[in-house]
Amino acid sequence: MLPASLVLQIGSGARASVPSLVLQSGPFGKFILLVLLAMSVYCWAVIWDRARTYARVEKADRAFLAGWRRLPRGGDFRLLAEQHPGSLLAQVARAGQRSLDQHPSDTGAPTLRYTIVQHAMERAANDELSKLERGVGFLGTTGSVAPFIGLAGTVWGVMTAFLAIGSQGSASLAVVAPGIAEALITTVAGILAAIPAVGAYNHLLGRLRDLQNGASQFGVEFLEGRLGTSAS
Repeated sequence: MLPASLVLQIGSGARASVPSLVLQSGPFGKFILLVLLAMSVYCWAVIWDRARTYARVEKADRAFLAGWRRLPRGGDFRLLAEQHPGSLLAQVARAGQRSLDQHPSDTGAPTLRYTIVQHAMERAANDELSKLERGVGFLGTTGSVAPFIGLAGTVWGVMTAFLAIGSQGSASLAVVAPGIAEALITTVAGILAAIPAVGAYNHLLGRLRDLQNGASQFGVEFLEGRLGTSAS
């Protein structure tokens, strides 16, 4: 904390605010801050959108699964699926039923039919999960590159400070403060952009894995209920 407190003492010794430190930075530093701000705003938009979407899917999945388990064995679930259009499990069940209808029981061995329907359901689940994953990768990218973008501003600010010392022949705080301020502000901005992005990325990936596992488990339950057999 010592270097930061020193930088905050400018000119007559008055403590500068963060906006004033930003204003003191050069064009390159301001550009870096704008890039990090844009990345951070987009990340928060993705976090808000994906969190709400996953919550809707999870709620719809719970409702669909509860209704599915109340149906008689082999019962028609189409109305139930229509009542929960946001459910991942409903999309998987529809894909499985379409595959069953396209491959009647008299077209091949039960094990082969089981495998064909299982693959159809897995493809449907993967397609839906790809849609749900949209934008999440940017969070990981931001978490990886934002600190380095901030570091570029840091290096530039330090270089600016040394150039000021060389051109004015003075190493006073008034000479080096703008460059050092630019360096510190871009570093902090890069870290502040990266931390929530990394945290949200890991959290959302965990929820995606839970959805994928739920779809896989439901696929087995669907097949056992409709075919009364297993892959073995």
